[in-house]
Amino acid sequence: MPSASDPASVPSEVVAVVRRYHRAERAASWLVALLVVAVALTAIRTLDLLPATLAVLALVAVVRVPAVRRGGHTRLTTDADPATVASDFRSVTPPVLAFQWGIADGITTNDERTGEEFDGFSTTRATYEFSYLLGLRSVSMDLTVRSARSEGVERAVENGDEAVETLEVSATAGGRPWGTYRVSIREGDGETVVDVESTTDRRFDLRSVPQALVAERYFGAALAAQGYRVVDRDVSWSM
Repeated sequence: MPSASDPASVPSEVVAVVRRYHRAERAASWLVALLVVAVALTAIRTLDLLPATLAVLALVAVVRVPAVRRGGHTRLTTDADPATVASDFRSVTPPVLAFQWGIADGITTNDERTGEEFDGFSTTRATYEFSYLLGLRSVSMDLTVRSARSEGVERAVENGDEAVETLEVSATAGGRPWGTYRVSIREGDGETVVDVESTTDRRFDLRSVPQALVAERYFGAALAAQGYRVVDRDVSWSM
């Protein structure tokens, strides 16, 4: 896993998958943008001024107004022991956020707050820094991982008993809610089973749909590069 200040230390297998995803995601974003421009120009050239203006405004509203939410369930399995899996998900680079930390320009932690106990939970906090438009703009994603870490649970996980550890991975982007992952870790038949319930914490505009579809294509490969197998995945959309 990458260090808090060195994204270049991301394992090469993960880097390869994330870079393929990032190239495809950018291509999809440009394709959507060009399609919107083409439709707008067609409306301007074929309609009178007022209808064309209304059509362009409606198109912009459809594309940019937050309208969709996304959620789902994913079941992962791995040969790693439950304690190792719990450590992976409690880290500043949770496996399910590989597409985020894998392309971050920097990952920082607040050492005073990472690992703190709060309401019976151990909390990890980190910030991912991203830049785009040739560095002219930037955005931050703040990560919080809260883990139920009672002494009994920790001891059971370490001993390989039929124990369940639950974690909540939540993130904000640009100071706004982004998404939450609720993770349950247990020992199965000779392997560790991880159940992940995911929800978006706000509505996204339709431009995010192609990006999400591209992410689905590479999701399994990104987890496989970290030693996890996707055995079941169900994604739903809502307005």
